[in-house]
Amino acid sequence: MPPQYTNRFETSALLLSGLCIVHCIGLPLLLVAIPALANVLALPETVHFYIVLLALPLSLSVLAYGTCQHRSFIPLAVGAAGLLSMTVALTATYHSDEIILSSIGAIVVAFAHINNWKRRSRCAVDAAI
Repeated sequence: MPPQYTNRFETSALLLSGLCIVHCIGLPLLLVAIPALANVLALPETVHFYIVLLALPLSLSVLAYGTCQHRSFIPLAVGAAGLLSMTVALTATYHSDEIILSSIGAIVVAFAHINNWKRRSRCAVDAAI
């Protein structure tokens, strides 16, 4: 896969993680500050399922591809742990647990993608030398 496509997929995965963080942390804070927006910004609970359903294959494929390039399993393992946290959050009984698990998972996945990107870039530079 050409590097520009890998970078686009990695960017998409990072953007998805960032949107998840904003949704998990920013939206509740906004609704606490301005309760009248609760009716306007209401999203169905299935949104969380679809976000995770989109994040799983995108993140795992980009992280696995990066592992093939830089031969380090650290970003893949860290990303898998974050994705597992997000998946477990879907089964959380209490809403506060869901917010915490999803937020931590999204932050961990974003960190894994940044680490993966750096390792891929270093690998490409070393190969060019």
